[in-house]
Amino acid sequence: MSISWRCHLLALLAMGIISASVQAAESSAAAKPAASEEGFVSLFDGKTLEGWWPHTGVPTFHVGGKWEVVDGIMVGQQDPPDKGGFLATKGKYGDYEIRLEVNMDYPSDSGVFLRMGEDGKSHQVTLDNRPDGQFGKIYLPWTQAMVHESPDGIKSFKQKEWNDVVIRIEGEPARIQFWLNGTLVTDFQHTAETTKGVPASGYIGLQVHPTVENMKHFDEGNKVRYRNIRILPIEKSAASAK
Repeated sequence: MSISWRCHLLALLAMGIISASVQAAESSAAAKPAASEEGFVSLFDGKTLEGWWPHTGVPTFHVGGKWEVVDGIMVGQQDPPDKGGFLATKGKYGDYEIRLEVNMDYPSDSGVFLRMGEDGKSHQVTLDNRPDGQFGKIYLPWTQAMVHESPDGIKSFKQKEWNDVVIRIEGEPARIQFWLNGTLVTDFQHTAETTKGVPASGYIGLQVHPTVENMKHFDEGNKVRYRNIRILPIEKSAASAK
């Protein structure tokens, strides 16, 4: 092989390495939430439940629970015993990133519901701090049920501490990403089939799960706690809207 061809080959290899490095960097950047808080809007004032409502359009079995503000924290629990339900935003959202902190007793069962419709159909990102529970499973209530499992998500959860949660939902069919304490736990891309029946925009819901037979959801008196809830709507570009 001539010197010129060797140089040419080395140049091509270098270009390939650089290109691969750039792609890897772009992929890594896409898999991380933005560090900045610029543009985020608070959904919880730390004093009242203004801007939220108990979602009663869901099946009767899921209407109940108790939500209150205690020492600047949004607290949910079963009430009466074994009865749970939803607290939802009054505003509706399509594409966005939501950030919050959660502290859960063990056992307890909650989740963040995205694009929640009037009948409760939505995308749930599970926060199941209970036996056989999962953090970051994608479950579509009253439609497709479970579409993505996350058996290792609980490894990133800190018991008896505040945990940082970031969830991003974009597009239709939606891509859902879930970070727990800085770890990307879930990166799930829906198809038209898996997302069927769920609105393209809707409420954001938080859940106290009712007790289901043969499954441990809550011990009596156990609570889920949320604080520092804020949202950044993601504007669609003109090109992506076409």
